[in-house]
Amino acid sequence: MSEKTVLNMEATNEEGVSLTIEIQGQSDIPFWKHDLKLEAIKALLNTIDMKDFYEVNKHEEFYKHLAEIQELLNAVGE
Repeated sequence: MSEKTVLNMEATNEEGVSLTIEIQGQSDIPFWKHDLKLEAIKALLNTIDMKDFYEVNKHEEFYKHLAEIQELLNAVGE
């Protein structure tokens, strides 16, 4: 059985904005925890509602983010 783990990450985007992430959960890949990261990504994506971007006239930003996510997915899959 997998062990519960905590993963802390920090990232800075192109604009210099810092983001701190803490993920807790079960991982079957104890050293890298890639499975836990993917589960967190799916959980976060399921909380996004495109209409909220339209309500604040940020739909272009939404599609820009989607394109960047798609590029990342393509790179990970190679």
